[in-house]
Amino acid sequence: MISMQTIIGGNWKMQLGIKESIQLAKTLVSSLQDLERVKIYVAPSFVALPEVATIIQNSPIKLAAQNMSEYESGAYTGEISPLWLKELGCEYVILGHSERRRILGESNELINKKVHNALKYGLKPILCIGESASERSSGKVKEVNARQLEKSLKDIDSDQIKNIIIAYEPVWAINSRGLNPTGEIVPATPKQAEEMHNFIQQWLVSAYGNIGKEIPLQYGGSVKPENAKDLLSISSIHGALVGGASLNSTDFVQIIRSI
Repeated sequence: MISMQTIIGGNWKMQLGIKESIQLAKTLVSSLQDLERVKIYVAPSFVALPEVATIIQNSPIKLAAQNMSEYESGAYTGEISPLWLKELGCEYVILGHSERRRILGESNELINKKVHNALKYGLKPILCIGESASERSSGKVKEVNARQLEKSLKDIDSDQIKNIIIAYEPVWAINSRGLNPTGEIVPATPKQAEEMHNFIQQWLVSAYGNIGKEIPLQYGGSVKPENAKDLLSISSIHGALVGGASLNSTDFVQIIRSI
């Protein structure tokens, strides 16, 4: 088993404005100065990236963007260039999140273009994959995730894959009424998460050989202080992509310190 540093990310989505993002970033910096075993990144909204970048500059916390364009520049109204993200100090970019796949209609092919563009300009993609509740109940879990991996990673070679993180986020576990309009939203059980992380690692090994064992795999989907320790104790889970709980500094720090 290859030992790798745990990676915890906070995806703030479209939940915090600039002032709230500044306050949260300052609190996290003051609370997370002594970390050694954990890599941390936060993904504020685009409008808050410059302020948060300044606040976390001399801390263990790295900057991530929530999305980016498949284009580097041009007449693409409303799009965000990877060049600008690099200029702001972003190290990571979240791509293929289920809210973008399922609500905003992004295809595997589009996500693949974004992955290539991120790597071209030195950003590390956090590639999100995951199945819906209906896909799970119909027995298509592995088929859906394998297809997302295959198409989103098309023409990614062995050197490039080393700079990618895979985040498994079952759609049914994400605390989003846009994705899950009714019913209780619950995280995957440790057993469910372990099964899928093992499958993803096996897929990566089949596609890239032993390098596949070195690709960090994050779990996302209602990660909270109450379940983080159990999930992160699983050997094939190398970190977490945290949504709602990352908006609360106490909860997010507790998740990080549960490792």
